[in-house]
Amino acid sequence: TALSESPLNPDVLWAGTDDGYLWLTKNGGKDWVNLAEKLKFAKPYWIATIEASRVKEGMAYVAFDGHRLDDEDPLVYVTEDFGETWKSLRGNLPSGSSRCLREDVINPNVLYLGTEFALHVSINRGQSWTRLNNNLPTAAVHEIAVHPTAGEIVAATHGRSVWILDVTALRQMATEAIKHLPILYKPSTATHWQE
Repeated sequence: TALSESPLNPDVLWAGTDDGYLWLTKNGGKDWVNLAEKLKFAKPYWIATIEASRVKEGMAYVAFDGHRLDDEDPLVYVTEDFGETWKSLRGNLPSGSSRCLREDVINPNVLYLGTEFALHVSINRGQSWTRLNNNLPTAAVHEIAVHPTAGEIVAATHGRSVWILDVTALRQMATEAIKHLPILYKPSTATHWQE
């Protein structure tokens, strides 16, 4: 149900299944280790997405979907040691099963989470979350694509098509600069076409 290749090492692959197994290989698929028992779940949650980090080889984010087991809590976790230990990123997230978790391609402190009812963002790597509801109606967000150059994310929803948001300012908020003086954010580069 989920597959992610490390952007830092193509031999590191993460794979998830619908029966709750989370697999890792560090040698390009020759040997696989099941990490499910390290998470200590009582139920075999569907693995919705895996996101291998762009900043650390052993880091990965995993979103589990428990709605098939009558669990509507968001189940989002991170590991920094190839799955030996896991930290929950639930924080202040409201109820709503998790569907996808993505790391920003420019600022790794920014995470995007699609749930059954909304799209959420964290600018501090999952310590706290804010709902992104700027004209996005209540809808299940099943996938999030982070554009590598346009400064935008595209959220695929269930029943509401796709939703595009400029996240240039969000990326700049996730820095130490906002804790000090007022700041003006640099806008995205735009092209004006004339006929």
